[in-house]
Amino acid sequence: MKICVVSGTFHPEPGGPPTFLYHLLPDLVRRGHLVEVITYGEPGSPADYGYAVTRISRRQPIPFRLLAFTRAAFSAGRRADVFFVSDYGLPVALANLGLRKPVVMRLVADFAWEFCQLHGWIPETQTVEAFQTAKHSLRVRLLRQAQAFYTRAASRIIVPSEHVARLVRAGGGTPQVIYNAIDGKPFADLPPRTGGFTLITVARLAPVKGVDVAIRALAQVRRSHPQARLIVVGDGPARNNLEQLCRELELDRSVQFTGALPVDSVARHLGAADVGVLGSRTEGLPHLALEAMAAGTPLVATRVGGTPEVVADGVNGLLVPPDDPSAMAQAILRLFDDPALGERLTHAGRATLERFSWPRLVDAYEATLLGVLKR
Repeated sequence: MKICVVSGTFHPEPGGPPTFLYHLLPDLVRRGHLVEVITYGEPGSPADYGYAVTRISRRQPIPFRLLAFTRAAFSAGRRADVFFVSDYGLPVALANLGLRKPVVMRLVADFAWEFCQLHGWIPETQTVEAFQTAKHSLRVRLLRQAQAFYTRAASRIIVPSEHVARLVRAGGGTPQVIYNAIDGKPFADLPPRTGGFTLITVARLAPVKGVDVAIRALAQVRRSHPQARLIVVGDGPARNNLEQLCRELELDRSVQFTGALPVDSVARHLGAADVGVLGSRTEGLPHLALEAMAAGTPLVATRVGGTPEVVADGVNGLLVPPDDPSAMAQAILRLFDDPALGERLTHAGRATLERFSWPRLVDAYEATLLGVLKR
C-alpha cells in the first residue's frame, strides 16, 4: 500500500499529532507499506526518516502556501493508493477533486475552534462546546464551512476519543474511535524517584493547553511548600507569555522550561517528578495522561474533553475543573501530603494502560487504511 500522509505539523515540531505520526509511520513502513509525507517546514529540517518528506515553507502568505501545499499533495497523491490526513484536510480535499483517492482523516480536536482561539477570532473564554452553537462572525463561519467541506470529503474519519467523536457527529460525520496509545518501552526500568516536590507538565505551549493554570497553581503550592518547582516540557507560540507570567509571579527560578524533548528524555523527566499536571482547556485524549501512568507518576488533570475517558477521578488520577488554579493546587497538595494516595493512583494507572496498547493501535490504523482501499 502506498500512503500519502498529509499533516500541517510534523517532527521535529512539538505537539501530539506530529509525535504520533513520528512513531506510527515507521511501524507502517516495517509492515511493508510505502509512505510519503507532505507537511510544512523550513530548510534545514530533518530529512532522514526512511521515507520521503516534502516540506512547504510557512514564510509565504497563507494563500500562496496553501496553493503550494495543494500542488504538492496532488503530485504525491497521484503516486499513492490512499491519503492519510492528520487534521489538515483542506489541501487534500482540493487536490482530491481530480484524483478521487480514498482518504482516511484523523481528527484530534475541532481545528476551527483552536484556530479561532489562537488568532483571537472568538472570546478567550468560549469553550469548544459553546463554539458549536454560538453566533459567529463571517470569517469564522467561512472557516467552519471549509472544515465541514474537507471533513465530509473523507472516506473514513478516525478520532482518539468519544469526546471528539461527538464533535464530529454534530457536524454530520460518522467517526471511528481509535484511542491514543503509547509505546511503553521508554518508560520501562526508570530509576526510582527520590521523593520531593517536583511538578511536571508536558504539552505544546499554546493557550489551549493551560500551562498558565499549572504555573498559577505552583504559586499557591509554594505558600506551604516553598521548595516546590515545575518543569515545563514542550515548546510553542505561548512560551514567551508563559515565561513573562513566571517573572510576574516571581517564579522564574522555580519553573524550568526545557523546550521540546525526545520521548526517552520525556520519560526520564516524568519518572523523576512527583506529580504530573495537565491544565488543558480541552483535550482529544491526552498523551500526558498515558505517559504519566507508564512512568508511575500520579496525575492531576482538568476535567475536559476526552480526559475523563482515560483518567477516573480518585481511581487512577485526580480531576479538577478547568481554569481553576486553586483547585489544581489543592489536588497537588493532597498528593504531596498523602504519598499512599499517589501509590494507589499509579498502581491503578498501570492497569489502565492495558486498554491503550500501541501494537493494537497500529493494527487498527493499518486495517482502516486497507479497508478503504477494498471499498
